[in-house]
Amino acid sequence: MTASADCRPKTHQAKPLARRIARAEAEGRASAGLRYLLHCLEDLALGRCDGGTMPKLQPRQGMRLHCDIANGFLPAAFDLALPEFLQIAEAEGAACLAFANGHSPGFLPQMAEDVARRGYVSLALSTDTACISTNPPLPPTLGDNPMALAVPDKRGQGVLIFEQGQAAILRDTVFDHIKSGTTLPPQLALDDHGRATQNPRAAIDGSILPVQGSYGFNIAVMVEILVLSLVGAGASAMISDPDDPSSGPLRMGHCLFAIKPQSYGQVSALEQFTQALLADATNRLQAFSRRQKFETALTEGVAVPQALLERIIAA
Repeated sequence: MTASADCRPKTHQAKPLARRIARAEAEGRASAGLRYLLHCLEDLALGRCDGGTMPKLQPRQGMRLHCDIANGFLPAAFDLALPEFLQIAEAEGAACLAFANGHSPGFLPQMAEDVARRGYVSLALSTDTACISTNPPLPPTLGDNPMALAVPDKRGQGVLIFEQGQAAILRDTVFDHIKSGTTLPPQLALDDHGRATQNPRAAIDGSILPVQGSYGFNIAVMVEILVLSLVGAGASAMISDPDDPSSGPLRMGHCLFAIKPQSYGQVSALEQFTQALLADATNRLQAFSRRQKFETALTEGVAVPQALLERIIAA
């Protein structure tokens, strides 16, 4: 499917999106890199997102700032809201930025990291396309509901970031198995009768299990409740099906928090904990792996599969 010229993103949407995609690719986050660009082009052609819309920032309500992405792309909305968001966090000690009518949560970890680079602890939450059933074999009502937390590293090493989704396997990965004709690993998904399956198509028709059973399920519920409380919309069960060409905009909800520890006199304990992490758990810190990949990409570039490039050009 080829996107017509009039549905391609305008400059105010395209430039922030391109910067985020390039950064994700350099950091080794393929799901938010050029693979995501392909999804964007497909969704533009299908009318599931609007490449010409302007995000709308509403007047602040206490420590909460609300931004309507208006079915455009998250990077443009984030760039618009960031200055006032940080002003609120600086003045109040904490702030919440709520996004409505979003297209994808793929860049939320980057944005949490950007806020942390300015000296704040940052937490990002999002609803997502429903894939986890609350009571199999009933249809899914909870999404992967990803979350990310970023904290400044006071040793000058940048930012420590931690992120995870709540589904045992990403829906995009399940579709990769469908396209490649391969089966899923065991104990990740159920069919529409609630039976364990390794058939990826049956998993899409059924549901994906939450990571670590009830633990992942509980976190997915927590994220859902927090996002709905602050955004007021974007429930996973109400998000349009991205696999249905006629389903329309996805309308996801996202939240971003900024906390200034200095405002609460908690800097010492936080710094001691992060220093202990750096000393004892370096091999488990995602930030270091990302940083190394990014630095390598600056000198060696990024290898992109030819087949992916051809699909992007064709779109």
